[in-house]
Amino acid sequence: MKKRTMIVFVAVLILAGLLLASCQSNELSKPDSAAGLNGSFETTDSGYPVNWAFFPNPESGDLFQVTVDTSEAYEGNQSLKLATNQSETTTGFRSRRVPVDAGKKYKISFSMQNAGGNLKVRRIVQDASGKTNKRSDIIVDTSTPTSAWQTFEETVVVSDDEANVVLVFLVDGPGSLWLDDVKVEEISE
Repeated sequence: MKKRTMIVFVAVLILAGLLLASCQSNELSKPDSAAGLNGSFETTDSGYPVNWAFFPNPESGDLFQVTVDTSEAYEGNQSLKLATNQSETTTGFRSRRVPVDAGKKYKISFSMQNAGGNLKVRRIVQDASGKTNKRSDIIVDTSTPTSAWQTFEETVVVSDDEANVVLVFLVDGPGSLWLDDVKVEEISE
């Protein structure tokens, strides 16, 4: 009886381990609390900008490549470059949660170049827990290739039950995209 109990116990442990392994996120993120938003992609860890999450994990296959490009920059010394040859799979990346204050107005801005592919940028405003999305809107939807940097801006007023902003960049179709100078700034009146 003890041997059978031990076999069942080991089998349960193995199944629990497999279940936990399958529940892991399929994104790559390199956090650094000292780097803030890191919207100019100047702070990196192992070649990836910190405080940005890339999905699916670019190291888990050949869906897309993420690089820090020192030859193209709108602000600072480098930009983020995302290149994909996929037409069936959406790839992307998201910012960390940026704290905002209720009742205040914020300008969200970034600069980009697009050499093919479709880019959608979703702005999400969350509650204080970061678990509930209070608002989620597409603020940019473009497939127009650009050889020069374009700047996009949006103004948002934060409601009483909102405390964080997250930006999600979704890329469909083959091409390359450069992003730089991502900001979430309070507008003083």
